[in-house]
Amino acid sequence: MLKGQDILLLFKLASLHAREVSTPLGHPTKTLGGLTELDYLREDYASEQLLTFAPAAEEPRADIRVLIDRFVEADSLRWRGWDAVEDSPSEEAEPKWEDRYTLRALAESLGLSKSEISNSISRCRASGLITNDYETSFLKVNRVALLKITEHALKYFFPAKPGALARGIPTGFASPMLSKHLKSAGENIHVWPDPNGTERGQMIEPVYKTVPEAVKKDRTLYHYLALVDSIRMGGPREMTVAIQLLKRGMGF
Repeated sequence: MLKGQDILLLFKLASLHAREVSTPLGHPTKTLGGLTELDYLREDYASEQLLTFAPAAEEPRADIRVLIDRFVEADSLRWRGWDAVEDSPSEEAEPKWEDRYTLRALAESLGLSKSEISNSISRCRASGLITNDYETSFLKVNRVALLKITEHALKYFFPAKPGALARGIPTGFASPMLSKHLKSAGENIHVWPDPNGTERGQMIEPVYKTVPEAVKKDRTLYHYLALVDSIRMGGPREMTVAIQLLKRGMGF
């Protein structure tokens, strides 16, 4: 039986994969950071056409220089859903690429102990959700299986029910990078409780308690888990949009 920390670990590994693909060899420039396919989407990607289940038009891949220029100027670079504080975690503080798959690095980035990471890897490996890359020996997530679990099972095993109003980090339709694509019909946004969060909204329990700290170190992980919450909370139409965005963001 998968646990919440397993889901967190799997999406962290998916994030590392996406960042390695979008920034070869895992050496991003300061501008690119953790940008992935989710950041490259047009403003109208999740249009009414998509909401009515019509196929989305294929978007030609823009020149990387054009993408960099676009995001230097775009509001989307202001992706954080929390106020910066002194000594707060940042992407620049991450270890060099080849060390990011170690138990220690994964534990520090996710707010777990090394034993928790080891146990989580064992559970995921037994379920066929984690293997080792043939060439690099790095941990590798079965992204196809993870997407299927997210689409069909997560909302049942990790249900999300809005709670009381609190200050926190926007998630679901309210997260900074998703609000331009997805719109919530509710009066209140949804947040992960966090004293440094930028918004006030109804509390949503994340898939694991350390999510609010983990996403502060990894913008792509923030994208993924906010979409996961959209799937956990949304109706059929909203889920369709969130799943489309998650698939695009994971390279499918």
